Amino acid sequence: MKGTIVSTWLNSLRNIFDDNTIDTALQTIDWDKDKIVTPLEDINDEEIFEVFNQVSKLTNMSTNEIWRKVGKQNINSFYKWFPSYFERYSLKGFLMMMDDVHSQLTRLIKGATPPRLIAKDINEKEIEITYISKRGLYDYFLGLLEGSSEFFNEKLEYNILDSGTLEDGRKSMKVHIKVEKSSDTVINVVSSKLFSLGFFKSIPLKISILPSIITFLALTFTNSNINLTSNIIISLITFISTYIIASIVTKPINIVNNEIEKLKKRDFASKTTLKTKDNIESIVNTLNDTKEVLKKDFLFLKGGTDDLTKFMEEFTEIAQTMKEFSDSISSVVHEVALGATSQAEETGDSVYQLDEYVSRLSNIVKEETESKNQLEEASRGLQKSFDEIKQTTELINNVKDNFSDVNIQSKEISSQANKIMEISSTVEAISDQTNLLALNAAIEAAGAGEAGRGFTVVAQEIRKLAEHSKESVGQINTNLISFINQIEALGEKIQSQYNQLETSNQTLEKVTINNQASTDKILNTSSVIVRLIDELSSETDRLNNVIENIHSLASIAQENSAASEEMSATVTQYTEKVGDLSDNISLFETLINNFKNELKKYSI
Repeated sequence: MKGTIVSTWLNSLRNIFDDNTIDTALQTIDWDKDKIVTPLEDINDEEIFEVFNQVSKLTNMSTNEIWRKVGKQNINSFYKWFPSYFERYSLKGFLMMMDDVHSQLTRLIKGATPPRLIAKDINEKEIEITYISKRGLYDYFLGLLEGSSEFFNEKLEYNILDSGTLEDGRKSMKVHIKVEKSSDTVINVVSSKLFSLGFFKSIPLKISILPSIITFLALTFTNSNINLTSNIIISLITFISTYIIASIVTKPINIVNNEIEKLKKRDFASKTTLKTKDNIESIVNTLNDTKEVLKKDFLFLKGGTDDLTKFMEEFTEIAQTMKEFSDSISSVVHEVALGATSQAEETGDSVYQLDEYVSRLSNIVKEETESKNQLEEASRGLQKSFDEIKQTTELINNVKDNFSDVNIQSKEISSQANKIMEISSTVEAISDQTNLLALNAAIEAAGAGEAGRGFTVVAQEIRKLAEHSKESVGQINTNLISFINQIEALGEKIQSQYNQLETSNQTLEKVTINNQASTDKILNTSSVIVRLIDELSSETDRLNNVIENIHSLASIAQENSAASEEMSATVTQYTEKVGDLSDNISLFETLINNFKNELKKYSI
């Protein structure tokens, strides 16, 4: 489907419905809302029909009703496109020439296939139109009829006579139309009709018949001696002579017909001068004068078309140059816009990352500031710990010395225990002697009889005491041996612990010496770290000031990017408009060439 009709349909839709509805419908077929449809552009039927379907869904109106409204509205759209086609006296004249208009559009716009609107003239106020189209938009056609009636402000009545499908697949509808007025003028010349007797069309015949009849009747009724044969002969002579004279007189009419045929064939170049000294000569002269007027008009049109063609060639070159320049400008501006956008994005990303880094750095500085205080406390604690370690070392040395004394005392205790063992051995020997003496005393007391009985008891008690003393001494010896063993084991352990303590004390002294050096280094490092943290905090504050400036630069970059994108969009739109202008100029040049070719048919 050619863009001419599609463009008028879209204009009609926008006049009937709001722009948002049409823009939404266009989006479904991926058309830009500002799309310019050129007259020579081929549009897929399915796309524009889908627009109508979407409008139907958005408005809850049937597609048939929409087509009816568009057909009615399209008359106004067609008027804006082709106002000269509407310069008609009446609605009938407009409808009668619609098929010719479509045929002309078919010749002007290559590839266009508008529907046929074949009109048949029935009388001055009645016609029949046969609508033939492969798309079969019946409601659209009926809407056109209704819109035409409103445009010409004439009442129109139509009746659908027939509709169906032709053998070639095209849809057809025949409509009987009755209009309110007609531009046609019908003149009925009754006398001329009588002379033709209803079937004679030759002027010489019409001229010669009536005089012959009158002559025959005159001879018949004026002569008392009726001679039918002679009357017929005289009448025939009158007829023949009149016919010959009428033929001679009306022969120049053929020249007039030839001149009219030349006009029909668009031949205005030749001129025929007729000398008859009658009305026919005047008619030919009038035709010649009409030719001269038309020749001047066509000469002006052809000359104007040549000037217009030359102007269009120059304008086309200028438009092409403008298109090339606009394409170059658009390309450069697009690259600048892309660069500005990229720069703004990179600047924004960099600022974001830098801001993030500075935020992290600020957090680190805060943490380091807290750590600095903790480090100072740790340094003080480390110094205090070193002092405590030093005191502990001194205490350990004292403990070591005490362990040495304990070790010596344990050896002395072991020696004293051995001496006690010697004493207990002596006590055990005394117990044995006492037991022996008590045994001897008991024996002697038994020999003394009754007198020695009391002594015997004493001797037994002494013997028991001696045995008990021996047992106690044995236990004491056993305990002393165990005690001596424990003291010796304790002495060995004390000696071992003393040795370990001696080794640990030596290690601790070395660690204390090393710890003193490390503590000094840590304290020095702590002082340096504290100083660096203070400097880092100061630099962070300066960096925050720099970040604020970079934020300002980033904002400027974003504004420049937005301005570049806006300028790029404007230039792109301008480039598209220049391209559309160039396309329309090419189209206009094509239309001018078509019009020029049409004018070439007229010979002047």
